Amino acid sequence: MLIRTIEDLSDMLVRYNYTANLSRGNWAWEFARRNPALRDDAYAVLPQLETGTACHGIKLLKLVEQDLAAEAWGLLYFPDPDQTALSTDVFWSDQTFPRKIAVHVRERDPDEVDEIFEKGTRLCRIVHLTDAAGREHFLVKGANCSVQIRCSGKSLLCGEPVKMEFSVSGFDCPDEYIETLKRAHRVYDAEATSPTWSRKGLGYRNALIALDALEAGMTYRETAMVFYGEDRVMKDWAGPSSAMKSEMARLLAKGQRLRDGGYRELLEENL
Repeated sequence: MLIRTIEDLSDMLVRYNYTANLSRGNWAWEFARRNPALRDDAYAVLPQLETGTACHGIKLLKLVEQDLAAEAWGLLYFPDPDQTALSTDVFWSDQTFPRKIAVHVRERDPDEVDEIFEKGTRLCRIVHLTDAAGREHFLVKGANCSVQIRCSGKSLLCGEPVKMEFSVSGFDCPDEYIETLKRAHRVYDAEATSPTWSRKGLGYRNALIALDALEAGMTYRETAMVFYGEDRVMKDWAGPSSAMKSEMARLLAKGQRLRDGGYRELLEENL
């Protein structure tokens, strides 16, 4: 959802409502996909993916060979950089995103229910990826965010009844892991009618807007109108205070930093 024109500023904020509940991996992609060098690399070669469909409409992807160009950006392969994190399938490498949620897959007893599978397939869309090394990952995609999960143990494609259990790895303490699980449960939420952002999320949204406004050729003054409206900007822009101008410069600098490699820091953030 990159801005290409400045014809109508009034509805620009609405275009970013999709960011209200993004996960860390989603935010990282939103900034990374705006990097011109990443976009050039992504368009240079198509991902070597085999595709299929399993039960419950689960989308199956298999990476035929290691994608070194994508891995240099922290990805297992290049998704479409013109698509948001909610409309494409973004898989970060374990090296870039070491604290992603993990599940251990084991053989399921006859009287057991796999709660993770049952809830996920009932409320969300599931994308399963087998990478070039044979490791399994999947995305749980809800209306407002998606969550990437790393698998260990038995293969989810083994054809036998299995049970997934959350596995703690890559976290400094149990509390961090518990908080990560709580945030991940947002994937099950129904689409919000009135988007709300965390303080950090709002800052990231505004930095995205500043980046896209620059791409569209907008000035700081025009960008300020997106946030404050024409009347407020007309009143304050030429006044004695430079606070509004400084804020626009700060937002752009933040967006550029995250776009140009700082997006990796988002994969360690608590949003």
